[in-house]
Amino acid sequence: MPATMMDQVKAGITSVLGDITAEFSIANIASIIGIVLASVVGLFLFWWGVRWVVRKISAAFTKGKMSV
Repeated sequence: MPATMMDQVKAGITSVLGDITAEFSIANIASIIGIVLASVVGLFLFWWGVRWVVRKISAAFTKGKMSV
């Protein structure tokens, strides 16, 4: 590759990396991590609640009575 082409590639990479680092700040990354953690906790609680309800319903049918 000629030197001018290498300079263009370097300039392009530098431009792309500059745009990426300008777009993402510590606050953006922290908010993304917070959203992901909140979603994971919410899905876990939903999964746990569904399992608890299914267990109670199946126990009610097995025993013939409902208990909480």
